[in-house]
Amino acid sequence: MVWDLMGRIWRFQRAVREEMEEGLVAIGLSGLEAWLLRVVEGLPYPSDVARHMGLPPPTVSHMLRRLEERGFVERTLDSKDLRRFTFRLTEKGKVALEEAERLMEAALRRRLARLSPEEIEHLLGLLGKLVALPYGQTNLEKKEDS
Repeated sequence: MVWDLMGRIWRFQRAVREEMEEGLVAIGLSGLEAWLLRVVEGLPYPSDVARHMGLPPPTVSHMLRRLEERGFVERTLDSKDLRRFTFRLTEKGKVALEEAERLMEAALRRRLARLSPEEIEHLLGLLGKLVALPYGQTNLEKKEDS
């Protein structure tokens, strides 16, 4: 059951990403880079971005450097700690992120159109339950703690 569930989640995510790919290529981004722009919008420090995305810091640094070279983000020294850099989206990065989010929303809407409004609400509720538990804690452990 575990592998079946994880496989379905993986295939769903991959299907949405593949559906968006042509549009992302047209704006000069990969799916992972679009996600990185979204994360940088709220977390300007590379270490926080890496932790949030679950990626190794050197991978995030390399990706940020490539996005900077292509004009999607800009790097500045942190005014509070001159040893640290922060990143922020440039105007080009903001426009690209908006387009990437539009592409993702369209791909998701096409997939969700297969479900009734009630099924969508149920899916959202189930996904909310799955992400609400602290890492490593089961429903049984949660009830025992109460």
